[in-house]
Amino acid sequence: MRTTGDQEEVCILEAIRTANMHRDELVETLVDNSVLIIAAATARRALTVREISAVTAIPLATCYKIVEKMSAIGLLAETGKVRTSTRGKASMYTASMKTFSVDLSNGSIDMNVTWKNGQIMNINHEVCTPMPQGEVPAGADAALGMMAK
Repeated sequence: MRTTGDQEEVCILEAIRTANMHRDELVETLVDNSVLIIAAATARRALTVREISAVTAIPLATCYKIVEKMSAIGLLAETGKVRTSTRGKASMYTASMKTFSVDLSNGSIDMNVTWKNGQIMNINHEVCTPMPQGEVPAGADAALGMMAK
């Protein structure tokens, strides 16, 4: 059963709520090349995992694992089920985000995610602790001295 536009919006809203609970995990997941490929493949329309695998050339077993993870943290919305040729049913998935951007500065990763419903999420992930201006980390003096020779 394919979903209507309203049903798809509800599924995407649920995915966004899930994503809000997994903000830190989103940063780590969105830098995975396979995740980006699957997000791009499902950006326009919902696909089954088998269709995603065929379109992206990601092996089916790997694709199932990635889609499961993406769905669990809100990057994909399950929008319904369709009958398969083997008389079973397969879930349909669509990307819940429209765009995202990454800014790397001052020892942190800043991500801005725009979801398909227009909501914007800003995520700041500290990668390392900021150092006061002019302070040199231990061991850096020796390294700088060796470079000068």
